[in-house]
Amino acid sequence: MAGIRESAVDTAEARLRYLETGQGPALVHLQPAGQWGLTRAHDLLCQRFRVLAIEVSPDATASAVALALTKLGIGSFDLLGSSRAGEVAVQLALLAPERVQALVLESPARPDRARAADGPTVRLAIPTLVTIGTRDGAGEMTRAFADQIADAHRVFVYDAGSAIGEDRPEAFAEVVIDFLERHEAFVISRADTVIHP
Repeated sequence: MAGIRESAVDTAEARLRYLETGQGPALVHLQPAGQWGLTRAHDLLCQRFRVLAIEVSPDATASAVALALTKLGIGSFDLLGSSRAGEVAVQLALLAPERVQALVLESPARPDRARAADGPTVRLAIPTLVTIGTRDGAGEMTRAFADQIADAHRVFVYDAGSAIGEDRPEAFAEVVIDFLERHEAFVISRADTVIHP
């Protein structure tokens, strides 16, 4: 992957490290600390997007991320949240729906909260896609998180664990690009769908 820049941005709340690559519309990828980095999927995504992979610590807030993006000169953007950073991504989409054009969640996890028994609890004003690996050991947690988001598309990626972008980079990049370019005209229906090899 050529043209990778590593830097950090300071806000009153936190210092956020990020990696940047590619050109085009901004795609902000929130990743949990310990899982921060670029994969083959980013190599494919950066052919269409300016990708910023931001490390999100356990105490990071959506407002800190929003301020950091403002400092970086990023107005509107597509948003990708992986694993535990998915919750910050959802909060950012709720905080700044005028800036977030679409949201993709990669195996989102929220282990400290139980599944809502009475259906979806979060309504986002933007197109949302949840991707789940069929080999994901935390799959039930991911499904529980996804069930709490009303009107989200769900795609199961065959033979992928929770790190879908690493396990199946081409399949992951293909579905993410299609969703971000087409939004509600997305080729996958709202029914649960599995992507095979």
